[in-house]
Amino acid sequence: MHARIAAAACTAFLAAGASAQSSVTVFGAIDLAIAHYKGEGTGSKTHLVPGGNQNNRIGVRGREDLGGGLYAWFELEAGYSPDTGTGLNSNNNNQETGLVNTGGALTFNRRSLVAIGGGWGELRFGRDYVPSFWPLYIYDPFRTGVGFGGVTILGSTVTNLRASNSIGYFTPGCDPYLCRGLFAQVMIAFGENPSGTPQEDNGKVAGLRVGYATPTWEASIAQSRTRNDTVREFTQTSGGGAVEAGFARLMVLAGENRTGRPVAALNNGTRAPFWQLGALVYAGAGYVPIAYTRVSRNDPQDSHATKLAFGYVYNLSKRTALYTTYAHIENRNALALPVNVGADAGPAPLPGRSASGWDVGVRHTF
Repeated sequence: MHARIAAAACTAFLAAGASAQSSVTVFGAIDLAIAHYKGEGTGSKTHLVPGGNQNNRIGVRGREDLGGGLYAWFELEAGYSPDTGTGLNSNNNNQETGLVNTGGALTFNRRSLVAIGGGWGELRFGRDYVPSFWPLYIYDPFRTGVGFGGVTILGSTVTNLRASNSIGYFTPGCDPYLCRGLFAQVMIAFGENPSGTPQEDNGKVAGLRVGYATPTWEASIAQSRTRNDTVREFTQTSGGGAVEAGFARLMVLAGENRTGRPVAALNNGTRAPFWQLGALVYAGAGYVPIAYTRVSRNDPQDSHATKLAFGYVYNLSKRTALYTTYAHIENRNALALPVNVGADAGPAPLPGRSASGWDVGVRHTF
């Protein structure tokens, strides 16, 4: 029972399932919460927040068996904001200049890929998750910053989760989302700039992930690097592990975001190491996610922040859940991180001050 709850918590977005199939499936999630965020010295805000427990998405996936052990599959996945009914932006070249803004129309910004595989492994082509995304997702009880989890990003937000124009290879034992046994993932992606120009390498991405996973424990480490004209090179390193302990799924996560030159907007820092201790504590028909995170930055003030987040998710069914979360973050020196992440982060506090917040919401997957 506990293992099933953990699997549902960590991979709720699978919705209709990712098992082998010869048909096309529509899947998605809709999640909205009432949230109240406060930043010390800057006020508070009460608003409707999309994706408090599960990022909102709608997609289509399918698989065909080709015979002889070969298969092909595809996935098209679009993110959207259900509080406004608008789609989210994408990126076409892994650079700041590549923002695709459609005025709120749907884009397949989350995933857009086709794959072919067999006993030798699997090749994927298109827009997909970078290798360093997976430890951040799997070993964070709040799943890469959904709701109140997550860690700060230094230097780039263009390829910290996904890359466009990518080619990826996965060793045998990996399905569209999960890997088992000894596994590895390699990715390269292209900025698609003309050769012979100063910007020809901008947007190029290279990444590697290696790990070992069983149904009861797993561990992995990954790194992704992106050429970037502004910061020279953005490097994201992440790793960690998780183990089923009967009463909970225990997790540890650590990593670093690094830039090749100081970033003025980030107080001239170049490195942001972080670590997190987390757990999904089983509680009846639901679970309690809890995480303690520390992130630092090598700016002139040696700034750092700590964050405590916890909540409760109650599963009304396999597809529908109610949830609530509270979080508090203590910033020191030049850091001014808000309590949440993304467009709905709420008021950022004054540098060196605290932020806090809570939400109550409902999530449904299909």
